[in-house]
Amino acid sequence: MSDLDREEYPGLLHWLRYFCAFMLYMYGTSKLLHFQFNLQSELAPRPIGSLNGYQLTWFYFGVSRVYACILGLTQVVGATLLLFRKTTLMGALAMLPIMVNILLINIFILVDDYGPYVISMLICISLLIILWHQRRGLLTLLWSTQNGEPDSSKRTHWWIRSSIVLIVASMMISIVVLQHRLLHSRRPTHPVVRNQ
Repeated sequence: MSDLDREEYPGLLHWLRYFCAFMLYMYGTSKLLHFQFNLQSELAPRPIGSLNGYQLTWFYFGVSRVYACILGLTQVVGATLLLFRKTTLMGALAMLPIMVNILLINIFILVDDYGPYVISMLICISLLIILWHQRRGLLTLLWSTQNGEPDSSKRTHWWIRSSIVLIVASMMISIVVLQHRLLHSRRPTHPVVRNQ
């Protein structure tokens, strides 16, 4: 047995993973059963400017039933992984990016709806605590065991990385400058009328 296998597993982590699993099952199955993202017929006739953040989000994500089902299925699979200690790390790693994205949507788009904001924040914090407990194993897996470029080609890779950054930066600057010029060229010029 390795040191990681022998390491004591705090009881709090069991409660956190079961809490996350329960909530992810709730949200995942509600998407699969079409309880979420189901306002298309109600919102479609309305002008887009009249919709609030909640309505826009639900309308946008509900445009594709397949997407809603994939998102729901992902949450159900993640919840299932969190039910078992052996697969908890896999479930937490899979669910954290999804839940962070949902949390950001809840914070910046569903501004006045605090229920989903609080729940998604609690899930994210729980997943982070679970991952923090496994930080040594994660650091070993994601950093220590990974190889860098061979010494013989380090300079080549440095040039490639630098070129990518410079080319993208140049392209973005050029686009900004062109958009700025187009914007100014479209503005009507009004003749100056002087009082006589």
